[in-house]
Amino acid sequence: MRRVAGFTLVELMITIAVIALLLVLGVPTMRGVIENGRIRTAGESLKYGLMLARAEAVRLNAQVELVTGADGWQVRRVSNAAVLHQASGEQGATGLDITILPDDADRVTFDAFGRVVDPNPDGSEPITQVDIASENPPTASGYRPLRLQVLAGGASRLCDPALPTTDSRACL
Repeated sequence: MRRVAGFTLVELMITIAVIALLLVLGVPTMRGVIENGRIRTAGESLKYGLMLARAEAVRLNAQVELVTGADGWQVRRVSNAAVLHQASGEQGATGLDITILPDDADRVTFDAFGRVVDPNPDGSEPITQVDIASENPPTASGYRPLRLQVLAGGASRLCDPALPTTDSRACL
């Protein structure tokens, strides 16, 4: 009698058990990685919009504003509301809790030197901070909500509000 090559039932069950164990351990960690990526994407999109608005204000030697809304953000001239650039807001923002401070702020205006105009030309307060977190945060370690800060000089930075102030990635 010849022996047929293949797997025995015991070998197959051990393989399935090992794969199941890896999935049970890996899925929560992967969820944290995915949530962190979505938070980073939304933050980078807003940061790009701020940097673009500031650069356009200097380039055009005019006031330019970034205006946020439910359908994304726009960079536009203040004088004639001409839209220079816009983003749909679909850059990973679904399922995220995005909090803009101060309350009811929806825009930030830059002058021809790239500095924040306070108050905005319409009399509203400029955006100073945007907190980005998951609506349903994962329980695995490594989850990191982010904060986007708009400094008075016009610079913007993404930072981690959970880090101590001695860390360079911490918020100011």
